[in-house]
Amino acid sequence: MKKIVTLAVAVLTSASVLSQAASARPALQGIRLDDRSHWKPVFVTAPAHGVDWRTLPAQAASGSTLPYYSNSIVSPLDGKTYNYSILGTDPTKTPASTTIEYVPLALRITFPGGVVLDPTKPGCGDTVSVVDRFYKSPLFDSVALTSNGVNVGTTQYVDGHMRAEFWNYVGGSGYHVLLKKAKRKVKVIDVTAPTGSSAVSGGCSGSGHDLGEIPYGAYTNLIENEANKYATTGQLPVLLAYNVVQTEGNQCCIIGFHGAYGRSGGTQVYATGSYTDPGEFGAIEDIYAWTHEIGEAFNDPFTNNGTPAWGHVGQVSGCQNNLEVGDPLTGSTAVSLPLHGFTYHAQELAFFDWFFRTPSNGTGGYYSFEGSFKTAQGACT
Repeated sequence: MKKIVTLAVAVLTSASVLSQAASARPALQGIRLDDRSHWKPVFVTAPAHGVDWRTLPAQAASGSTLPYYSNSIVSPLDGKTYNYSILGTDPTKTPASTTIEYVPLALRITFPGGVVLDPTKPGCGDTVSVVDRFYKSPLFDSVALTSNGVNVGTTQYVDGHMRAEFWNYVGGSGYHVLLKKAKRKVKVIDVTAPTGSSAVSGGCSGSGHDLGEIPYGAYTNLIENEANKYATTGQLPVLLAYNVVQTEGNQCCIIGFHGAYGRSGGTQVYATGSYTDPGEFGAIEDIYAWTHEIGEAFNDPFTNNGTPAWGHVGQVSGCQNNLEVGDPLTGSTAVSLPLHGFTYHAQELAFFDWFFRTPSNGTGGYYSFEGSFKTAQGACT
């Protein structure tokens, strides 16, 4: 990996990368909102907007956005140099520990017809509230983690992934990218679902376990408005919703997304996803969507990390060209993580080198956390 000396150069947005990333959004064609048999769970990336790319390094230095580093890499696939920005410190140079402060929020959403999807109550078949399950999960509490036969430590799941994908550099070091709660209790926010929203019967009996569907654009506005109220640009707002997905037109279902936008004071990075009941979307349940989105927010915080084209795997039917570590393994068998008397379900995530077709620096010489990718992908056509 070749180090970039001038960080400002590394974070300049490429319009072509952003447009291609946006156009690579999985198609949800022909899926009706009330037709469960055709629901297709996908994850998307919200294009960054309003970001002052020239001052982004100074923002990180002053705490006006999340701490990150920039570097570049030459892909042997096409011989091109790719710039990227990732949260934390550069594992190839300074593998130190970084703390990301998060703000715990929970959305209690009322839908037309009086259906309320309330995360302060238990999910389907559970006796503990969704809020407690979620904020005491391996996203935030430590659990013993093994990747491809390598003990990567007792730590948070996404931090374990970050350590695993750069293991040749950070093994035995104090490298971490950890989430730490802001000094406040979980804030429960009562929200009326935006116009165009609906609730349909879920897989669990009772209206409190329905599936809520909200138009994607309206939900993005809702997320950004609440982030502006309760978080600073130096924090990661975590807005928990229960059994809530997003729709586009007559198509369903977006389970989570992440993005970045400029606001007064700096650049806000966020990730959002749904805590879903078992059986709604196959392997996707409880924290699965959140491990996908927080993993991607850590690896591509400003949604502008370009890569050689890859695809025809996971949720991607064509080719896309961004560093989205969850998309290639969407729907894969969940990683079971027992903690606090409950078995959580995380998504396996791809390693950095898989995207650039470079020799693996990850655990076991593989290209994903559980070894589903044992080799890098070839050219995508």
